[in-house]
Amino acid sequence: MTPALPDFEKALRGFSDAIVRRKGVANAEQGAVAGAVADYLLAVHSRIPDYLRLPFRVLILIFDASPLPMRGRPFHRLDSDQRIAWISAWEGSRLELCRRLMEMYGSLALFGLYSELHGADYADEPASRPVAAHDRFDAHVA
Repeated sequence: MTPALPDFEKALRGFSDAIVRRKGVANAEQGAVAGAVADYLLAVHSRIPDYLRLPFRVLILIFDASPLPMRGRPFHRLDSDQRIAWISAWEGSRLELCRRLMEMYGSLALFGLYSELHGADYADEPASRPVAAHDRFDAHVA
């Protein structure tokens, strides 16, 4: 069995799942919504300036690796409750870098989450009509 190593994409997917669960999205929608939020975070990362892309990738890899000494596995391999607790620990860290990283990715995840839940994708949907998350997800998969 290969050891679980830090993984940028899996870390952002785990982060998205934890944020969606923490915000109380209905169980039936959690997987689809968390996937859409993770896709949004990955898309945002791909669009940041080149000189920032590598440093943010490294910071997320450090975040993903940070539970290894205490939990024996990276962030993305923790269960949902442990992921939520780990994010909370970083949000309350004495290190400002940790707090700011969680603020940035947490804010971006919330933008993606509320856009997904309330249909505020201005390129595809009129802002006056909310679209259920499962309707938007099915439309993008088809």
